[in-house]
Amino acid sequence: MSRFWENKQPLLIEGMMPERALLRLKRAGIPVYDAKKCEKNQILFYVNRKDSEKVFAIYPNVCYNNSINSAYFVRKAESVGIWKYIERAKRRVGLLLGGLLCMLLVLLSDPLVFEIEFTGTNIYAREARAALEEAGIRLFAPYEKGREDLVCAKLLAIDDVEFCSVQKIGHRVVVEMRTSPFPTRDVKTGVMQAQRGGKIIAMTVLRGSPLKKIGDTVQAGESLVGDWFEGVDGGQVRVEIIARVRIACTWEGMVEATSAEEAFAKAYLELGLQDAALTGKEITENNGLYHVAICYEWVERWNL
Repeated sequence: MSRFWENKQPLLIEGMMPERALLRLKRAGIPVYDAKKCEKNQILFYVNRKDSEKVFAIYPNVCYNNSINSAYFVRKAESVGIWKYIERAKRRVGLLLGGLLCMLLVLLSDPLVFEIEFTGTNIYAREARAALEEAGIRLFAPYEKGREDLVCAKLLAIDDVEFCSVQKIGHRVVVEMRTSPFPTRDVKTGVMQAQRGGKIIAMTVLRGSPLKKIGDTVQAGESLVGDWFEGVDGGQVRVEIIARVRIACTWEGMVEATSAEEAFAKAYLELGLQDAALTGKEITENNGLYHVAICYEWVERWNL
C-alpha cells in the first residue's frame, strides 16, 4: 500500500463544480484516486506521477490560466500524512547531504595545521619554525601532540627567551615567546682550549694572548689563547678572552650500519656536527662495516 501512494502526485483543483473537471480527466483516460472535497470549490485528488503532465496539458498552470480566465485552476498540493514529511525530506536531501559533508570535512580537517602564529615576540620566528619542523609540526600536516615540551625546550635554550608555550587553537598553532628585558651573558673565563683536534685555518683574538698561530696543528684540550696580556713592563694582566678560532678537522672510524647513509648519519650525530661546515666525506664498506671519513670546519668562540 505504501509503495502505491509513493508514486502518486497530489493535486488541487479549484473552480465552480470541480467535479466536472474530474469527469473530463476520466474521459481523457487519466485515473483519479482518493478524491476529497476540501472546500465548496476545491477538490484534492491524486494521479499517477507520470499522468500529472497530462493533467496540466488539459488545465495549463500558467499565468493566464487563473480563476478569472479559466473555469478551473489546477496546482500541485502537499501530500498528506506521512507522505507530506517524506516529500519535505526529499526536497531537503541536498541540504542535509551538504550539511553532513561539511561536518565530515570539519572533522577530517580538525587535526591539520593551516597557520603558525607567533605572539609575544617574533624575533626568533626562524628558530621556532625550525624547532616545530624538527618536532614534526608543519603546515598542512596532522598536528603531532605531545611535542610541545620538546619545542619549548629548544626555544628556552636561547639566552634571552624566558617564557615559551606551544598550543593548537582550531587550525592554528600558536607559539608564544617572551624575552627577558635584562638578558644575561655567559662569560667564559680561564684559558681557551681546543674542543676538537685539527689544523688552525683562521684565528681572531680581540682580547687575550694567542698561544697558537694559523697553520698550527692542535689536539683536543690544547691551549689556544691565554687569559692575559703582557704590559709594557713585562708583567701579565688577567683579562676575559674574546676570540674566535676556526679549525679544519678530520674524523675517521668504523661504523656498524646497514647502509652507507645510515653509517654517515650515525657518525654525524655522534660527532655533533649540526653547527659545523662539512668539507668532504668518504664512506667505504669493509666486511659488513663501514669506514667513514668526514672532513669539516669547527668554529670555537669565547665571549664573541
